[in-house]
Amino acid sequence: MRILVTGATGFIGSHLVENLLPTGHQVRVLIRREPVEYPFSWLSDNSVEIVKGNITNTADVAKATKNRDVIFHLAAMLGKWGVPGQTYHEVNVSATEALITQSLEAGVEHFIYLSTAGVMGWLTTVPADIDHPYAPVSLYEKTKCQAELKVKQAITEKNLPATIIRPSHVYGPRDPNTVKLFKMMKLGRVFPVIGGGHSLFQPVYVDDMIQALISCVSTKAALGKTYIVAGSEAITFREFFDLSAKLMGYRTLLMSFPLSLARLAATVSEGLGRIVNREPPLTLSRVDFFSRQQAYSIARIQEDTGFVPQVSIEDGLQKTIKWYRDNKWL
Repeated sequence: MRILVTGATGFIGSHLVENLLPTGHQVRVLIRREPVEYPFSWLSDNSVEIVKGNITNTADVAKATKNRDVIFHLAAMLGKWGVPGQTYHEVNVSATEALITQSLEAGVEHFIYLSTAGVMGWLTTVPADIDHPYAPVSLYEKTKCQAELKVKQAITEKNLPATIIRPSHVYGPRDPNTVKLFKMMKLGRVFPVIGGGHSLFQPVYVDDMIQALISCVSTKAALGKTYIVAGSEAITFREFFDLSAKLMGYRTLLMSFPLSLARLAATVSEGLGRIVNREPPLTLSRVDFFSRQQAYSIARIQEDTGFVPQVSIEDGLQKTIKWYRDNKWL
């Protein structure tokens, strides 16, 4: 198949490209620049077709979508402190609208949109399934929700052959987010656990995430559907932190930090961050992430595509920690 991957040099996108290439697909990527953080061999060995451009530029998007059978739309402005709301909207919403329009004109056979389980916000039922109401909190979640609704509208009104994927927290080699948590554990022997760490957490290892994405391509039943993708296990945040520290060989004391105090500290931290123009160590979005329930049902994608996550949390953490250390990220 002729495939386009947006966000190809990102964490999930780069793993997707690496998994697509050995299967004989013709892969095209739309990138702004070649990353200096991590050199991907496929950017220089002619194994992929490279279209240099911006996901927010209509002409670049039109060029990238031409003569493609499948589009994996993974590019997004992730949750970062200090990013203007307009930037989130341009990258997450407007760019998705442009891709939808160009995909329809190009006759794309399958448009796969990577959303986030975060569009459901604070869960009122656990485990949550795809029928859980929208309740996004952060700018990232709100704009991903808006983009998801644009895809759903195009499915209903314009017969866009699309599938929406809502992943839980994805981790693994090259993950730039989980490593921050591990670095904090490395720095101090006392680690604050917001709200006692009793909320459930169901991360998915990146290899399983990629298999879930690929499983949708060959499944007609996936067209027009929305799926949640998560790992096979849900454990508490305290258990996740304890296991991570154990696998890294750290004797870390987990100390409960009341949610009310964490929010107060985050508010003060953000205020100081604005004054000195630096990202604060603690933000309200991070407090929310570590305190809300994150357990999901993946029954729908299992029933339609046969996807079953293969990597346990312990095995996934071992592989991730080893990669971080081998590549001097940790």
